[in-house]
Amino acid sequence: MEFAELRFVCQEAAMDVLRQRGRPMPATVVLPGPARTELLTLPELPAEDEHRHAVMAQLAQDRITAGAVPCWGFVAEAEVGDADAVVVVYGARRHAPHLTAAPFAEDGDLDEFLPDEELDPTALPFLHPLQHAVDSLPAAGDVFADADPKRGGPGDLPIMGQ
Repeated sequence: MEFAELRFVCQEAAMDVLRQRGRPMPATVVLPGPARTELLTLPELPAEDEHRHAVMAQLAQDRITAGAVPCWGFVAEAEVGDADAVVVVYGARRHAPHLTAAPFAEDGDLDEFLPDEELDPTALPFLHPLQHAVDSLPAAGDVFADADPKRGGPGDLPIMGQ
């Protein structure tokens, strides 16, 4: 899976959650896997960032680290500007998380998703444990390793002259 495909998988997951659960849409963590994508609906996300962070840290430990899942997504209903929208955040091992959103249309469906952008590191701090978990995974067998700009190959060590 490439990073652009992760965006598509997470957007599709958002539309599936909306179809199955309706509004208000519950916050959901998306864990793409080789056989299937797992959607973990959070019945109630705490209001305080500190408590949200604790929930995500436990989820990251139980599902990402234990399952060696190299990518993640998060979907939730939110107000963007003056409109209700579905927000999608997604990240992968050694790739900064990205954010996109799709406003609700008058018929209750979603309009098109806006172009994605890199998530500001200070925004949505409760999602940091998800990214930290995927970044801490070993690179062996990592589906995102080939696109990893920080990954070196054999012979890539710097040679120090004397």
